[in-house]
Amino acid sequence: MRRQGAHLLIALAWVSIATAQSVPAQLAEVAAKAGLDRPVTAWCSGEFRAGRPGAFAVAVTSVAAGGRYLVLESDAIIHELGPFTRRPDLSCYTRAEADRLNVTIGRSDTIHGQLAPRWNTAVICAFADDTVAVCWQYSPDEGVFVRVGGWVT
Repeated sequence: MRRQGAHLLIALAWVSIATAQSVPAQLAEVAAKAGLDRPVTAWCSGEFRAGRPGAFAVAVTSVAAGGRYLVLESDAIIHELGPFTRRPDLSCYTRAEADRLNVTIGRSDTIHGQLAPRWNTAVICAFADDTVAVCWQYSPDEGVFVRVGGWVT
């Protein structure tokens, strides 16, 4: 019985990992429409531009180590955010979540930095390497994603 329980736990863990890494149909459709030719290895979604839901922040890997962080909008427009050197690690936060994260960073003895969202839209934060995270938000005035903070662990 113990062995069956252990096998069941391993199987459930494998299924949850496979599910966590799968790409939703909507993202696959937008990536194909945009002509994205590299695999999406991480993703999150949010309303990065006011009134334009259905966008995804993604990590795409290159042949060499690392890759690029991008935003794919529902109309197949691609915005480049920046590079990463190892494994991708990105998260999307609402404005309120980003503000709470900034408070947490400010109280930490081991994490140094800040997050200062400027608009009431989602914020994308991603690790450029093992210890440095960078955060972006869409600037409606400039028409591009701009850096709004980051931290070092």
